Order: sequence, then structure tokens, then C-alpha cells
Amino acid sequence: MPPKPRARMYAALVSDSATDSSGSVATTDDDDYRQKRDRNNIAVKKSREKSRQRARDTADKMDRLRQENEELEKRTVELAAELRTLKDLLLARASSSAARRGMVKTEKPATSSSSPASSSASQDVALADPDTVNFDHKYITSN
Repeated sequence: MPPKPRARMYAALVSDSATDSSGSVATTDDDDYRQKRDRNNIAVKKSREKSRQRARDTADKMDRLRQENEELEKRTVELAAELRTLKDLLLARASSSAARRGMVKTEKPATSSSSPASSSASQDVALADPDTVNFDHKYITSN
């Protein structure tokens, strides 16, 4: 297996550098390379720490949003139950008020022989059966 490029580069710097009178390798190229490596190592550490921090922030945000979503779903269930209760109360009140008036009144058909005085009199209007009323102001017909 060939050596890594960094190792080759470092070896080339050492082999190409001049030796001083005592026979030791000159360290100017070596020092420059070491400083570059040190700066790069620091930059890599910072970059990796930033990446880990972003991952932690994302995980925290996911947990917070997940919890908020659960709370909103609970609130939706509570509001749906409250809506059902209010609809039941409204329907019960409508049927009890109809029961207090007696039977459900129906509109009397107009006759051509009726006098103008009787046509100006109030006519009975049919009340809707509470079970057929949709709260979107539409009537549900049962077939």
C-alpha cells in the first residue's frame, strides 16, 4: 500500500531540506509545514465541533417540535370533544323547545278562497328536526 499523500509530502520536505554544518536537517521548511498542519488541525477541530453543535441544535428543535405537535394534537381532541358536547346541548335544547310547544308545527297550504285578512295572519312554519340539521346551515336528508 503506498504511503498517504501527506506522509509523502512531509518526507519530501525533510529529504529536500538542506543540512547545516553539524549534519542536522534544517527546520525552516519543517517548521512551515508543521505550522500549516497545526492551523489545519485547529480548523478541522472547529469545523467538526460546529457540525456536532448543529446536529445537537437540530435534535433539540426536533424534540421541541415533536412535543409541540403532541400538545396540539391533544388540544385538537379536546376541542373536538367540546364541539360534540356543544352540538349535543344545542340539539337537546332545540328538541326540548319544540317539545314544549307541543308538536312540530307545519306550514298550512294557502288556499285560493282565503280572504286578504286571513293571508296577512301569521302562518305556522315547519321546524327542522334537530337530527337532520347540519351546522353548516344545510339540511341532511335521510333517504
